[in-house]
Amino acid sequence: MVAGPVIAAIGAFARRAAPAQLKALLSARTKARLRAVLRIEPWPDLAVRHPLFRSREYRRLRRAARDFDVEKPNKPILERGHQTSFVLSRWFVAAGVGRAFHVGYASGRHLFYLSAVGIQCGGTDLPDEETAWVRLPEGCLDAATRARMLRLDFFRLTLADVDALWREPAATPMSVLFSEATFETLLPWRVRASVDSYRSTDPRELHALMHERFPRKLEELRGAVRNMVFIEPEPDAGGAGAVFQACARRLDDHASPVWRFRPPLDHLFRLSPSSPVRQTVYAFTRDARLLDALRAYADPL
Repeated sequence: MVAGPVIAAIGAFARRAAPAQLKALLSARTKARLRAVLRIEPWPDLAVRHPLFRSREYRRLRRAARDFDVEKPNKPILERGHQTSFVLSRWFVAAGVGRAFHVGYASGRHLFYLSAVGIQCGGTDLPDEETAWVRLPEGCLDAATRARMLRLDFFRLTLADVDALWREPAATPMSVLFSEATFETLLPWRVRASVDSYRSTDPRELHALMHERFPRKLEELRGAVRNMVFIEPEPDAGGAGAVFQACARRLDDHASPVWRFRPPLDHLFRLSPSSPVRQTVYAFTRDARLLDALRAYADPL
């Protein structure tokens, strides 16, 4: 077997020696795969191979979601986000979720996929002065969904804010508040926070925010939603386990298991190509059906 450093050296040489005419003939995806094989880039397109993503349903939704694609020079379109959104939509539909509230919706891609399968959606994200990540493609979401998308820091969100969003009856009574790689930026699992407004915050303040205010906020909001699901760094990363244990003590009328996605879907929920840290599911549920449906993709820790 050829050692990793040898492959990397071969890759570096190939990158320098390859004629420009040859590079021009190759598609961005082909070049990305070659770079991955040669250890030039560890994680080129963030996609996984799974029967789910060869299904007719996924191909249909993926075509409809093209407005969320971000093109970069000499890079393939990233598939990981679309695949993640599809897994969430399949899980929530199987669980009978009628309403979903997404904390940290960014481009709104998760909400697009959930809306497309008939789930009423809303959410909240940081205001403009605190993040540059919230960029919604024009026309990608229906007017009712857009009206339910707040620009309010989660820690300022109130029970009344969430209750006021739902004016029409839901198809099913089950509701879920969820996040996916939203609160990871407040946890010290990596050197620098990825949200500008948190980079200058004293680490002691961030610790208090997650270990004290976050559990209290969940306790406050439990009257607005029946279930909460946080897909965030695994328990040993940045003290995440201690944070969600504190939440479980506050939500003592909920089941509070921790689940891990099975391979290869666990690769969808990595946080960085340079780190082995994966996300796990911290669930706080009143409806057993939500966890029953999760068994198709994950196992309890």
